[in-house]
Amino acid sequence: MNRKFLSATVVAAALGGIAVPVQADISIMYPEWIASLVEPGIASFEAATGQTVTSIMLPGEGYDRRIAVDLAAGTAADVAVVDSFMVAELASAGYLAPLNDPLAGWDQFQYYMPGLLDVVSYSGSVFALPTDTDVRMLWYDRSLFEAAGIAMPWTPQTWDDVLATAQILKDSGVENAFILPAGTKQGEGATMQGFYMALLGADTPEDDRNRLRNWAEEKWIGDSPALRATVSLYHEVYNVRQLTSASINYATDIGAAVREALANDEVGIIASGSWEWVCLFDCSGVNVPSVEERNAMLGWTPWPGSGAEGAPATTNISGGWAIGVNAAASDPDMAVSLLTTIFDYENFAAWTLTNGRMAVRTDISESAPYLENAFLAEATKLAATTTGRDTYPGYQVVSALVQEMTAAILDGVSPEDALAEYRAALVDEFSEENVIVYE
Repeated sequence: MNRKFLSATVVAAALGGIAVPVQADISIMYPEWIASLVEPGIASFEAATGQTVTSIMLPGEGYDRRIAVDLAAGTAADVAVVDSFMVAELASAGYLAPLNDPLAGWDQFQYYMPGLLDVVSYSGSVFALPTDTDVRMLWYDRSLFEAAGIAMPWTPQTWDDVLATAQILKDSGVENAFILPAGTKQGEGATMQGFYMALLGADTPEDDRNRLRNWAEEKWIGDSPALRATVSLYHEVYNVRQLTSASINYATDIGAAVREALANDEVGIIASGSWEWVCLFDCSGVNVPSVEERNAMLGWTPWPGSGAEGAPATTNISGGWAIGVNAAASDPDMAVSLLTTIFDYENFAAWTLTNGRMAVRTDISESAPYLENAFLAEATKLAATTTGRDTYPGYQVVSALVQEMTAAILDGVSPEDALAEYRAALVDEFSEENVIVYE
């Protein structure tokens, strides 16, 4: 099994992709959900410079794979939105341009939070600017909790508390009592919203025992008590208790399916992130109910640890999206100018607040309008103890293998066999000496 990043086979798949029109002064590629940030910036840039920008807006589903393939194939736009977990790998492959020097003279660069710039850095250089960050939590439907007689606010202390509550919801007739993202169609959502959030609280954090990578040893973790506990949690949710039908993880449009189920009071608990304050209704921020209506409909609680000895009480992992410059941009200076125009304070702050996004810059996070948003103010507290993904070259392969492991659980494969297949795939990909096992 050879899964090397952006192999010749994968690159060949880009031949049917959108090529950048040669007559354009500059081009940008982005997923449709972020259009409300990108497009006002484009308009401002064109008005100020007289230059033409070719916009390539694509559906959100599968976008991360598409942009990676296009960059490798040489068909990507000059400026591109990328998921932050991809930055290190794309930078190491030479597809993104370093930005430290081009941004040194931009007066707003100083406001980016250093820790978040680390997420979009590789080998000491910044390769993209983050659009937002996030935290993860468990969201719940208040009306279903009330109907089932579950006390609110809901504050589960362990995984068993979550499972017990979900069982009550199932027994009361809730179709999707607990949606724990799983499977390859969920993509990075299965890794981040579900698997990694559980993994971080499965065991003691010492020696990176509850991660996918041991950074001190510089090895990927092929087996551990934390991995075994997390895979068993998935098995409990989908096979033992059948708290949610596996089919929702295979919907044609998973986001739409989940939102429709939520609107129909068919979702009791869902593992997701802070963006859902808006996105559970409309990620564009246009058709979102009032704050009062949202508070009446939804509640949220931190992800609890497993309850095992030494495990943390709660967990969190943060990611977010970013915008970078193609290393092969036809006019790098113009590309950077478009980038900074999109991120100009007036445009960026308005988008952050309108869409309920967590700020990545102190000039926004410390502003009065941001602090007046009760949800953002409270959710931002979870970032105090958050961590990031193992954004080391090879992470995308590992994440894909995690998704395949959860898909195997959905298909009824035993936790032991699913984990054994995962470990074997890691060894096949990275070699035995680069994989560590904890007994």
